[in-house]
Amino acid sequence: MYRSTKPADTAELTELIYGAAFGDCGWQDFLDRLTTTMPNGRSALHYHDLASPAACVPYVSGFTPDAIDQFNDHFAAINPWIPKSVLVPVGRGLSGEHIVSRAELTKSEFYNDWLKRQTGSETTVGVTIVRSPTRTLLLSTCTSSTDEDLNQQAADHYTLLAPHLKRAFDFLRRRDLMMAEQHEGRTLLDTIGVGVIYVGDNLRIRSMNHNAERMAANGSPFRVAVNGRLFMDEPETNAALELLASPVGAPAQPQLRVVRTAEHGAFRITLVRRSATIFTELLDGPTVAVLIEPATSLIGDLRHDHLKDHYGLTPAEIRIACGIAAGLTLKEMSQANGVSYETTRTQLKSIYAKTRVNSQAALVKLLMR
Repeated sequence: MYRSTKPADTAELTELIYGAAFGDCGWQDFLDRLTTTMPNGRSALHYHDLASPAACVPYVSGFTPDAIDQFNDHFAAINPWIPKSVLVPVGRGLSGEHIVSRAELTKSEFYNDWLKRQTGSETTVGVTIVRSPTRTLLLSTCTSSTDEDLNQQAADHYTLLAPHLKRAFDFLRRRDLMMAEQHEGRTLLDTIGVGVIYVGDNLRIRSMNHNAERMAANGSPFRVAVNGRLFMDEPETNAALELLASPVGAPAQPQLRVVRTAEHGAFRITLVRRSATIFTELLDGPTVAVLIEPATSLIGDLRHDHLKDHYGLTPAEIRIACGIAAGLTLKEMSQANGVSYETTRTQLKSIYAKTRVNSQAALVKLLMR
């Protein structure tokens, strides 16, 4: 059955991503909305271990249970896109034709007996969210569209969603790592060290979690005025916050920034305008969630000394190594450390040489021993 399309902007889908991460909604809500953005869309969050023929598809929308069972039992192992997905850049949205040519795809058993016959689809659009040496987490939407321009527009949209998806899964991964230390009554974001502030009209603070309160008391990249208004110390971040909180016009896109303070180091800041009913916005104005993470890792002082003494890493290289362990990108580390992107790349190559690893995944594994 043909399913009509309903365009969605990045802000709407990003709101659902963070809502799923914070427990305000579910991943099913996100996928159900995503399916409507492509002709005859059928979306899935799926995990693949390249050492195993099986796949894990925990969330789907638009697929029949029988189609998913067949995919898990047989077709995942012969899906021509999966082996080549390891060559696809993480975070870049692509259509299926950019991974496997259409001529090759249409000759495959996967296409003829599953993709076309079971789902009525012609191709897929997707993005790799997380990748380790053998495992890959992907978001993809099968579609009946063969319009290259339309599919490319969708792929570009997935590229915009990718950093938000990675952040959401980073939150969930870190929550799971620290679950054993979690105390009753503490929220997810308190547990993983993220400060959360909700601001409304005129940037007045509506609420903040325990981490944000501690940051306000002990030093942070923001200030709270006597009238309860929030001000970000970095001017561009503050301007982005004002734009998101403005009741005039359409909501702006979510913002991700890394800022550095003179006394308290670097912070990664995410600004997201939360959705609300029209009546809530009319009465209370918009609400913006401000997420503040210290741009540090779980590596303690003893590990810092070990990196210096055993591997000969310089202080700058230790900062890069810690940033990688914290999940920062090279661009974010460049911003946090106040150096160029090329300098950060050079420092990373030096770290690889000194620690005798050749990938960020291997470096993280070494750092967490």
